[in-house]
Amino acid sequence: MKTQQALVRLLQYSIIVVMIYPLYYVWETDNIKSACQQIKPGMSYNNTMLILDSYGLSFSRVNGDYAQGEKWKGLIESKASFNGYACEIRGFGNQIAGVRMIKGEQITP
Repeated sequence: MKTQQALVRLLQYSIIVVMIYPLYYVWETDNIKSACQQIKPGMSYNNTMLILDSYGLSFSRVNGDYAQGEKWKGLIESKASFNGYACEIRGFGNQIAGVRMIKGEQITP
């Protein structure tokens, strides 16, 4: 009897997850896309961070150090996407050099 109840609960939770996941996916990817569209080459690193903060986002990975004047690349990756969805921001020092969306590609560090 307890096993049957546990299976019923598991099935109920599974149904809830299957219903909620698509909503979360659309919300998160749209949030990343909207923030990425506002970031333009030539913007400062600090203004970029303000835009990301306003959307509740941050870099999930960063290579390089903007404060040292180096080339750097930051990724804002979707946690909901199984096949890869991210906004890639590249810069040199305190300036943004390029922004692109990565969809369905292998995201490399």
